[in-house]
Amino acid sequence: MAISIRTASYVPTIFLRNAELQAVSELPDSTKDILTPIFCLKPWATAKMLQNSMTKIKDVFGERQYFLDIDPFYSVEDPTRPAQEEFMALVDSSDNNQTWIDFFNQHPNASPCLQVNHSNMLAISNQIEHFTAREKTFLVRLEREKNASFSEIITEVCSTDHANYGFVIDAGWSRDLLSRAVWVDGIVKQIVSLRGDSIPIVVTGSSFPDSFTKFSMGQAVEVKERSLFARLQGDNNQARLIYGDWASSRSPSEGGGGAPIPPRIDLATSKTWEIFRSQEEESFPDIAQLVLQSPNYPSGLHIWATYMIEATALSDPNGIRSLQRAAAVRINMHLYRQLNFANFNPAPDTDDDYIE
Repeated sequence: MAISIRTASYVPTIFLRNAELQAVSELPDSTKDILTPIFCLKPWATAKMLQNSMTKIKDVFGERQYFLDIDPFYSVEDPTRPAQEEFMALVDSSDNNQTWIDFFNQHPNASPCLQVNHSNMLAISNQIEHFTAREKTFLVRLEREKNASFSEIITEVCSTDHANYGFVIDAGWSRDLLSRAVWVDGIVKQIVSLRGDSIPIVVTGSSFPDSFTKFSMGQAVEVKERSLFARLQGDNNQARLIYGDWASSRSPSEGGGGAPIPPRIDLATSKTWEIFRSQEEESFPDIAQLVLQSPNYPSGLHIWATYMIEATALSDPNGIRSLQRAAAVRINMHLYRQLNFANFNPAPDTDDDYIE
C-alpha cells in the first residue's frame, strides 16, 4: 500500500544514529503501523556500502512505508570509500538528480523527498516529472538553515497538476523556536495562496536543549515544537498543517564534547521533557527512581521506554546503563507520546507483549 501523507498525524525526522534507530525499533508494532517517519540517509558508520543504511531502516521499521531524505548534516570525509562515493552520486545534480530518482527503483517501501539543497530548478522539475510518472508520493523539505529563498521552488512545485505531494517546513534547531514562526508562516501562506488547503504541510524542527548544567532535578522543559505548531494553526485556518519534529534529537553539530557527562534520564510528556540529571553523583538507578516519582510518569503505559525506566530503578542490568540507551528511551517515549498526542489520556493499549 502506498504511503499517504494526507492521513498522517505526526511526521518525525529520524537521523540514522544508534539511539534513534533503537527507539524506533522498540516501538510497538501497532505504533509503527501508523507512524509516518522521514529517515535521513547517510553512510552507516564504517560500512562499506550505502545499502547497509537501507538495511538498518528495514531492520527497525520492517516492510512498512516511509519517506527518505538525504541527511542535511552529513559531510563526506573519504570520497574513495564506496558508501561515500554512492552518497555523493545521490546528491550530484549534474544528471538532474536522476541517480536519486532511480535509487527508489530498488527500494519500493521508500518514498522520496525532493532534493532541493543539491539541485537547480531543472533538476527539481526532473524529479517532479519522474516521481509523478512513477506514482511516487513525494515531500519537499524547505530548511531554514539553508538561508535561501524558496519562493521559486514553491511556485514550481505548486504548479504540478496533481496533489500527491506535501511540503515539510523545517525551522531547524533553536531553543527559541518561536522566533522562527514568521519565517515558517510566510512559506505556509505562499503555499496556501497557490493551492489552498489541498496540499499537506508538515511543520518541523527541534528545540531539545543543548546544555543541561543549569537544570534542577526533574525540571520541565517546554517542547517548543508544539508551541510553534499551535501558533501556526491559529494563524492559518485554511492550511492543512501536520505536526512534525526531530524526535527529541538535535543535529550532530549541536552540543556534545567536553568533560564526562553525568547520568541523565529524560521523561518525555506530551508538551515537555522533564530533565533528571545527576547532580550529586546519583547513578542511573537513583535517577530512575526519581523519574518514577514524577506525577507525570505514565504508570499505565507499557512500552519499551517505561520497561527500561522501571528496570533501571530496580538496578536490573538490562536497564539504562549509558547515555545512549537513555537517549533511546527518551526518543522511544517521545515518539509514542507525540503520535498519540490527541488521545493519550488514558494511555492507549499497545497490544504488544514486551520480550527482553
